[in-house]
Amino acid sequence: MSPSLTKAFGNTFPDSPPPVINSIKKWRILFMLVIPVLDLSRGLVVHAIKGNRKNYLPMISVISSSSKPEPVLSAFLKLYPFKTIYIADLDAIQGTGDQSFIINQLSQIFNQCEFWVDAGIKNLQNNTSQYKNNNIRLVFGSENKILPESLADIFKKKPDTILSLDYSESGLINNSYLLDSTNLWPKQVIIMMLHRVGKNKGVDMDCLKNILNLSLNHDIFIAGGVKNIDDLNQLNEVSVKGALIASALHNGSITGDELYLLAKY
Repeated sequence: MSPSLTKAFGNTFPDSPPPVINSIKKWRILFMLVIPVLDLSRGLVVHAIKGNRKNYLPMISVISSSSKPEPVLSAFLKLYPFKTIYIADLDAIQGTGDQSFIINQLSQIFNQCEFWVDAGIKNLQNNTSQYKNNNIRLVFGSENKILPESLADIFKKKPDTILSLDYSESGLINNSYLLDSTNLWPKQVIIMMLHRVGKNKGVDMDCLKNILNLSLNHDIFIAGGVKNIDDLNQLNEVSVKGALIASALHNGSITGDELYLLAKY
């Protein structure tokens, strides 16, 4: 395969170039994953805003007429051939049920993708998991209170677990020792800025840079606040490995044409 056909975001594209968009600069987005997000509750994709989960409403999207998970994910993949999908099972996180059946089903239907799933802490603590498919990786969110030794045990027994450092406007939610114990961190770490989710206010760059200064050869991903292509370019400049995005895809602020064009240069 010609090297020119292998592009950023870890995907391979056809010979024919995407449409030219004059307003887009020739930025270089290298080694950076764009990861679409599905926030699931009661069988639907909901619109997450600032972590106020009880008030989330079904997602209204310009790319999907349905808020059911399968059509929404199909719309994401029609927009762009994403390789990684992030799912937050809000019912499991809140202890009001779970969406494991739907998540397992999605991972089977879209088996070309890897799924990062935050479904609370029970599946990580239990010896058996509701998630059996090889393309599912579980996420531990720092909002779950846990002793350092117990968390270390989870990462030891389930080494493919991803850490999510969950932030509110007040700072890290629970388990503050994590900021002083980066040796506990697994390879891949998400900075989940819940206070920026769905607000179209941009990324909290001060918070991000603080974590990057703490990080020791970790792959850092950002979630919450990415509103447009400019934000992706800014993240690339500080060597973030990837960005988790929902609202900007659903409202059309980031388009498939823009992602293809970025991958081209």
